[in-house]
Amino acid sequence: MVRALAQKGDIVRLSEDIAFTRAAYDGALQLVRDLIAGEGSVTVASLRDRMGASRRPVLALLEHLDAQRVTRRVGDARILRQP
Repeated sequence: MVRALAQKGDIVRLSEDIAFTRAAYDGALQLVRDLIAGEGSVTVASLRDRMGASRRPVLALLEHLDAQRVTRRVGDARILRQP
């Protein structure tokens, strides 16, 4: 079922056991971009606090964004990749 929802685009799988709805993923992606634009970078802790989520899904999200080449890890922070 999860695979079907992911193929349909209703959810975004971040890891084997973590998935976001499309709306939650899009909102989180915009939040990451906004935080980086305002602060220069985003950390797991700062995003966790802003999202009100636990560390595990936030870390999965940031690692997914790194793999998708949206962000790049620099130390403990993430910055946006240049196009």
